[in-house]
Amino acid sequence: MFSLDNFYSVVYSNLLEHFQLEMKYFLNIDLSRDTLELYEHYSDDTLNLVFFYDQEPLATAIVDKAFLQCDLIALKKNIKLLANSEHSQIKKNILKEHSFTDWYYFFHGFAALEWYRDFQYYPRVETQFSKVFISLNHGTVNDRSYRLSLVANYIAKNIFDQGVVSLHCTKQMIKDELFNKASKLSMNSKKLIVSNLMPATMPITIDTVAPHGNMSSKLNLALEQSALWNIVSETVYYDQKLHLTEKIFKPIVARRPFILVAAPGNLAYLKSYGFQTFDRWIDEGYDSEPDPDQRIQMITNELAKLCALSTEQLQLMYREMQTVLDYNFTHFYGEFKNTIVNELVDNFESAITQINNGRQPNNHSRYHRRIDIPAGFLEKVKQRLLK
Repeated sequence: MFSLDNFYSVVYSNLLEHFQLEMKYFLNIDLSRDTLELYEHYSDDTLNLVFFYDQEPLATAIVDKAFLQCDLIALKKNIKLLANSEHSQIKKNILKEHSFTDWYYFFHGFAALEWYRDFQYYPRVETQFSKVFISLNHGTVNDRSYRLSLVANYIAKNIFDQGVVSLHCTKQMIKDELFNKASKLSMNSKKLIVSNLMPATMPITIDTVAPHGNMSSKLNLALEQSALWNIVSETVYYDQKLHLTEKIFKPIVARRPFILVAAPGNLAYLKSYGFQTFDRWIDEGYDSEPDPDQRIQMITNELAKLCALSTEQLQLMYREMQTVLDYNFTHFYGEFKNTIVNELVDNFESAITQINNGRQPNNHSRYHRRIDIPAGFLEKVKQRLLK
């Protein structure tokens, strides 16, 4: 897999440049500091533009600010593609509002394959787990405040000590979130946090101030394998989005079963890429539960059942699921790469077809020239990207 550092350059030189599609992508997004940095490979006279917002979940405020900053709103005559990595109503609204054509692909799949590529060469070691579950939680405010409720539930259900748990925040951060009028925590969640989490020592760390495994590009294999089940705290939880990051691939690379703490439907979304899950051993009905509080309750109820099993029962469970664990590991380093490369190129072709057929949102087709794709060109692009 080509380097993530050169991801945009590779996509540009192999695909976009041929069609004179100029590009912009984020170097930094930090609205709390009023910082928005964009890299541009763009000239004022271009008629075609691709805007890459693919590393983070789409947020209307950020998109609006970015478009104002780079003066895209004035470019009503241009063909414009929005390169992104989610499925959501928010995205549909942005596409319509700013006259963009959708180009979806799985950016974080490419990121995980590049960041974790070396682990496919490690010899397999049958590590004996010492805990039932591992749950790493770094960001804990705003859209990720659900993690406070998650850990509070561990404590309330008396299963905290059976896990390797990290919650990197201070009591002041928790208080700020609890009294934040814009907080997405329900009143019941806040009460649970006050009763169970506030009395605990903060921050909850594994062995350092910055817990191992909290950085996206890092994978501590020994830590991941120190417990049986991996509780994956995803970036998107409250919003109705299909959006996954590299976090979900850590237990897959570590050959561990997982429970996905994310927005509804994301477990099915992962399965659509060919991965298998663990409904033979747990109830995965949480994935279809729309209520955020109830979804955490369903997840922690399943976890409590696992924590009630004996060591022998857990060992038997682990042996039974080897076929699934091995399949996911092999699939990640094999067919998954082919899938997301083909998806990137195929969805690009679909976007161009929409534009050529005059189906771009708020169409300004009288300004557009047709973008012709030479026969066999995209297949050659796939072959190069799959090297």
